[in-house]
Amino acid sequence: TISKTITEKGKTIYYQIKSLLEKKYPPGIFVTIETGTGKYFTGKTSTEAINKAKERFPRRQFYLAQVGRAAGLLK
Repeated sequence: TISKTITEKGKTIYYQIKSLLEKKYPPGIFVTIETGTGKYFTGKTSTEAINKAKERFPRRQFYLAQVGRAAGLLK
């Protein structure tokens, strides 16, 4: 399914950039990943990170993670 694909791609991208994120941001910062491009958006809250992503990609689904731990798909 599309959701499973986004989750798998998002998790892969997250772990590819995990060390960069952990160096750049403190634990707990939210990261929204657009899996088609690999672009990511951060925020202090999940809503902030999601809103930034939706401004750039209004009709896409995203993978949501938190620095220090992965989360999952966000529609």
